[in-house]
Amino acid sequence: MDYLCIIPHIPVDDKVQARETLEQGGGPAATAICAVARLGAKTSFISAVGDDFRGQAILKALAKEGVDSSNVKLRLGAESPVAFCWIQENTGKRSIAWSHGSIKPLLPEEVNVAVIRDAALLHLDGHHTDAAIHAAKIARDAGTTVSLDAGSMVPRIDELVALADLVIASEKFSERFTGDTDPVVAVKKLFTKNTKFAVVTLGDKGCIGFDGKQLYRQAALAVDVVDTTGAGDVFHGAFACQYVRGCNWQGCMRFASAVSALKCTKLGCRTGIPTRAETENFLQEHK
Repeated sequence: MDYLCIIPHIPVDDKVQARETLEQGGGPAATAICAVARLGAKTSFISAVGDDFRGQAILKALAKEGVDSSNVKLRLGAESPVAFCWIQENTGKRSIAWSHGSIKPLLPEEVNVAVIRDAALLHLDGHHTDAAIHAAKIARDAGTTVSLDAGSMVPRIDELVALADLVIASEKFSERFTGDTDPVVAVKKLFTKNTKFAVVTLGDKGCIGFDGKQLYRQAALAVDVVDTTGAGDVFHGAFACQYVRGCNWQGCMRFASAVSALKCTKLGCRTGIPTRAETENFLQEHK
């Protein structure tokens, strides 16, 4: 659950008046799956939440987007994950403090095998890592595409990178994971024997992709930025959605960039996520 506010500047040992506030569901994979649902695909979410008021709000938000949450485990007496986000007015840049809460991580045996085998694509964000690795192995055996949001340097993340067909990493993660600050070199290092496509997202500098032979570049699409929170998460969901529809690599990158850009025009991870029709109209205007 995200608690967001727009402020003139990030205060240090000081107070500042918020221009706007919002409470909204967040989280990398959850926001990505909401983007996919809004773009018209059938979705299901596998995770765990507490039975507190935040957990109920998280599940209600997923249901509102049409996401199946029947595979989300409810942890009794546990506190659900939370993030406090400060967004700087005029730039849209943000600072975030977050907590896992007190929920027990999802166990491998709690993963619904059938839903993964039936899926076209499994998207992971590195959280609930043991269960995620188990799910990725099930997916690979079943021929289900594995997509990874490589954003956090959690233990065993190298195993997830090795299991993923699609690896989309933030610039900071790619630097830390590969040890190289050049995104061209880093994206090539992220490409392993199981990888079909690797991407490094570069914020307002766009993104760069690699298919094992060719480099692909995509510029960021210009919008009036209000809040960049969740832009990467939305990019991952939109990219996965287009990939499942059979789009080529450049097309996936461009479509995901458009969805991500439109998200940034409103406060919150999910408020500005566009529909497919809205995205296609935006792309027509930005040929």
